[in-house]
Amino acid sequence: MKIQIEDKLFVESDERQFIVKQYNGKFDDKGVEGYKPLGYFSKLQQAVKFLVKHELMKSNAETIGELLSDLERIEKRLEELIRI
Repeated sequence: MKIQIEDKLFVESDERQFIVKQYNGKFDDKGVEGYKPLGYFSKLQQAVKFLVKHELMKSNAETIGELLSDLERIEKRLEELIRI
């Protein structure tokens, strides 16, 4: 599984875990794009919670109301992206 969250932000999985990765656009000698793992999670719900926090930390909100609006927008977007 590989789900794009943002331009270079993805949730991927292997046989044991879900991995939140941020690709850097640079390629190695074998043509594989480099990435920075942001977190490893045993459950998809944990990865989603991490993504919500990660995106919310980018907020420029100046009031609690604005922050809550950002939170709702982020949660709705992630729900649309990740459907089980």
